[in-house]
Amino acid sequence: MLRIPAALEKGNQERLLPMAPEFAELLLAVPKAEQVGRVFRPGERARNEQLSANRAGDVIKAIGAKAKVKVATSAVGKVKYASAHDLRRSFGERWAARIMPQQLMELMRHESIETTMRYYVGRNAQSTAETLSSAYRDRTAATQSPETSSNSRRSASGDQLSRNSDRPPLVGKTP
Repeated sequence: MLRIPAALEKGNQERLLPMAPEFAELLLAVPKAEQVGRVFRPGERARNEQLSANRAGDVIKAIGAKAKVKVATSAVGKVKYASAHDLRRSFGERWAARIMPQQLMELMRHESIETTMRYYVGRNAQSTAETLSSAYRDRTAATQSPETSSNSRRSASGDQLSRNSDRPPLVGKTP
């Protein structure tokens, strides 16, 4: 769990939030002797120096540009490199496919579920289609009998089920 003190929270209330497992693993990999002070200190010159949110964002943006983490290219060829907000958005998009919207809302620290739904849920139709097809293939593979062909079979209701590896399954009544 991650504790955010009220003084550092935009809602001015202390929060206890779940943390992504990969971040927890990163923290646990830090040697015990180094587990003091701030976790994230980009560009910090002295141990006591605290970066403002804007300064931290500028440092992250500079790191994105130096690492050439390209987010987009405009029509005129101008490259946009990763910023703190791009990293946040990427995190939200990755987790949107793994957890329920209410849980994502909490992870993203959104005030309302509408914000989470608008920006992260159902935004990637290709990913959703792949997830559906994969779940369907897993289910049919587990229930398919030996006498059923690999290209088509009948459902319990008598519907003909056909598969094409490039497309989602087709369902239709047989004559």
